[in-house]
This record gives sequence, C-alpha cells and structure tokens, in this order.
Amino acid sequence: MIYQIRKRTETEDIVYALHLYFNGLSLRKTSRALSRFIKRSHTAIRDWIQKYKPERLFYRKMKISEFIVDETQIKVGSEFIWLWVVIEVESKEILGLNISKERNMFVAEHFLSDIVEEYMENIQFQQMEVHGILKLVSS
Repeated sequence: MIYQIRKRTETEDIVYALHLYFNGLSLRKTSRALSRFIKRSHTAIRDWIQKYKPERLFYRKMKISEFIVDETQIKVGSEFIWLWVVIEVESKEILGLNISKERNMFVAEHFLSDIVEEYMENIQFQQMEVHGILKLVSS
C-alpha cells in the first residue's frame, strides 16, 4: 500500500495568497502567481478565504476627515500574524487592511502613510486614544 505524505502549506504562502486575492487578483490568477513557489489550486485559496473569514474590501474614492486604526493578532496555522484595519468613522467602511508578521512602528507608519495619502488632505494629526483604539483626526 502506498501512502502519500501530506505537506502543509507554509503560513507565509497563505498570507501572500490572501494578500494577492484582496489586492484584486482572481482565484485562478492568485493560484498562478503562487505556482512560482508552491502548487495550490484556486479551490485551496477559496478554502483559505472561507477558513480565515476575511471580508473582501470594496471602497469608493472619497475624502475623509477622520478614521480609526485597530490591530489584532490572529493565528494562521501554527504562527501568529498581525492584522491592521482602518475604518472610516461615520460610515463604518473599511478603508484599508494590512497583514504583517511584525508589530512595530515601521509597519504602522508605512500602512498609515498609504491611507493618509489616498484619503486625506491638510494633515495635522491630533491623537486620541480611547479604549485602546488610536483615532487620527485631520484638522
């Protein structure tokens, strides 16, 4: 009897696949992009999306005056990663999402600078920390 040894997908590959998919690639194109490193089908990627339950981001180009930044640690496989989310205050719309293996000032600054550049003008920040949530308001 021949046994096949199951090889688990590395955490980095799952995170990269989710990143590609949520940046606009289809499931099949994401699978093709991953094929340079590992061979996984588009259904495997769909299963990862359902397993980790992130929501697809749709947004309209708009200017906003304030947003809330929150981050949380989630477990993918046997490793922990950080999920950063930016939410518009009034409409509760998700403006940005970032997945990182590290939680430091460089990751936060890079992520926030992209959000600020895309959505805000006349930036002079006033920081408020309420219940552990950092709120940035342009004035």
